[in-house]
Amino acid sequence: MSSRQAPFWVQMKYVLSQVWTDLARKKYGTILTVLVIAVSLTIPTVSFLLWKNIHLAATQFYPDSELTVYLHKNLNEDDANAVVEKIRRQEGIESLNYISRQQSLNEFRSWSGFGEELDILDDNPLPAVVMIKPNKEYQASEKRQRLYADLKEIKGVQEVRLDNDWTEKLTALTWLIAHVAIFCTLLMTIAVCLVIGNSVRSDVYSSQAGIEVMKLLGSTEQFILRPFLYTGIIYGVLGGFFACFFSSLLIGYFTGAVKYVTDIFAVSFNINGLGLGEVLFLLVICAVIGYVSAWLSATRHIKFLDKPR
Repeated sequence: MSSRQAPFWVQMKYVLSQVWTDLARKKYGTILTVLVIAVSLTIPTVSFLLWKNIHLAATQFYPDSELTVYLHKNLNEDDANAVVEKIRRQEGIESLNYISRQQSLNEFRSWSGFGEELDILDDNPLPAVVMIKPNKEYQASEKRQRLYADLKEIKGVQEVRLDNDWTEKLTALTWLIAHVAIFCTLLMTIAVCLVIGNSVRSDVYSSQAGIEVMKLLGSTEQFILRPFLYTGIIYGVLGGFFACFFSSLLIGYFTGAVKYVTDIFAVSFNINGLGLGEVLFLLVICAVIGYVSAWLSATRHIKFLDKPR
């Protein structure tokens, strides 16, 4: 088995050395090509990181939505407790917290600073409140709305507020950023394919004499294509590597600004960069893009060289 594989590895080593020598010989062109690819890949990479961090922030700071039920103020304590029991028996409720009218007044008195001023009131203006946390099944939009409608039908309930405005807006913003990231990825992938294809096309025409000699010597098409394919893979991998590097620089640049904002709001949140698995995935995808772009360009232009003029 090894004797059959040895010629391939020997050929690959020889071709790679030739490719690296050629790339080093035209180093300025190679550097410019890699930088163009890296900048093109940085845009979708940063878009992905933006979506990733917004999604993590939404999960960290706003994990679940809640419903707030306000009871009629004309209910006495026994009637209010009966209404709370009806609410407790509703399907989809994980937990609830009942705050009586007197508790609401005492809490308002403690944090507002009004003490004797509230004593002059003839009646307590604050209603009894029930804070409801739906279970995971009822966190979905449709079932949450169903629970909302069922609570409003209970006699003694004056108003129900669904604290999901921020959820809907944040979800919409997250999906918008995800669509922008996908759109940028498609555009930049096309741009990278064009850059690699154009570079390989130039290599094909500059190696025209060598290609004709290899054909006269009986070289297979795959052997002739191999240097250009390796060139495309190298362009893609180097571009992906520098795209990761540029993304890390941007993450480091924005870390200070995010820390300043989180300190003002007294919260803790760290920007997350690319993980090891994400970096490897990006490099593999870049290598595949480089291979496909180089194959399409080299095959087309090598066949064009065979056409009689």
